[in-house]
Amino acid sequence: MNNPKISVIIPAYNIAGYIKKCLDSVLTQSFNDFEIIIIDDGSADATGDIADGYAAREKRVAVVHKKNGGVSAARNDGIELASGDYFLFYDGDDFIEPYALEELYRLIREKEADVLVYGYNRYRDGVLTEVCRPVFPEGTYAGREIIQNLLSRFVGFSFDGVNRWLKGERGGLYVENPALWRCMVRADVIRNDRVRFDVNLKIGEDTVFMSDLLSCVKNCYVSHKCYYYLVYRESSAIAAYETNAVAKLEGKRRLMTARNALTDRVKERSGLDIKPYWQGTVIMSVIELAFLFANKKGGASFKNRYRSYLSYAKRDEVTEAARAFEPRVKTSVKSLPFFMLKKGWHFPLFICAAILNLINYKFVRD
Repeated sequence: MNNPKISVIIPAYNIAGYIKKCLDSVLTQSFNDFEIIIIDDGSADATGDIADGYAAREKRVAVVHKKNGGVSAARNDGIELASGDYFLFYDGDDFIEPYALEELYRLIREKEADVLVYGYNRYRDGVLTEVCRPVFPEGTYAGREIIQNLLSRFVGFSFDGVNRWLKGERGGLYVENPALWRCMVRADVIRNDRVRFDVNLKIGEDTVFMSDLLSCVKNCYVSHKCYYYLVYRESSAIAAYETNAVAKLEGKRRLMTARNALTDRVKERSGLDIKPYWQGTVIMSVIELAFLFANKKGGASFKNRYRSYLSYAKRDEVTEAARAFEPRVKTSVKSLPFFMLKKGWHFPLFICAAILNLINYKFVRD
């Protein structure tokens, strides 16, 4: 039997109420030459049983049950098992247009692209709430322009972006959604360059994988058509993460390590230094952590919360970024923490954040 043209890799964890719609949307495609690989990541609900039911009825569906190890490990397992010419990474709680695979397969071959990036729709309570097209112009990108024009918008934001935010401009801190479900990939790129998800990352794994992937390819095509529906769930892990100071600190520590390793890999492949594309993210992360840990709601003592903040703020990479950053605005409530950070005044910055928390000042990145 010939290998399928497309492998659809779906990690699944406790999504019994959603996975049927996802699988049905793939199995009813106008294009039939594909396989679906479901990695049941130790689900405690009926997700695994539902997946097994589909596999029993449909020869194009394969299911692997494993102990919970996180979405990155599940996707890596899927990569090892997949035999298609092209990969799609879907989340089991989302769904796609009925013509998605046919059009994507035709387009990626027609454009002779290694990666095809496309748009998506946000979907909540049965209603389409937002159409999200790529921020990049439609067309083919090749060579260094992939890194300079595409990767640069996925990996983070620059010092210039922070200054634009400080000036009140919208979009200064904008990062293009790096989710893997919004692209089709030629499988040999992933196989030959051994691109894998970082199992140490619980947050930001898509950022690193997408950036790593783009640094490997010769050409990429961007389409503004939307094929994917991102379904909102109340139980989203990212919502809890955003307000958990300890979890966010650990997530940012790991992502910093991963970004540094990524930067080295990209420089070795292309000769380009991508650190300026994400150093603004480091600056903003310190300020965010100051506000989170300065808030007494966490329950820990002031001393322990300050120590936790310092464990990130005094990292060499953070100190380097803080010294290099030049705020281009007059002193204000919004910009004062950045001037303090540049001077290395961590305790005054932390006190400032604590006072702003007391008066219910909202530190937002919009």
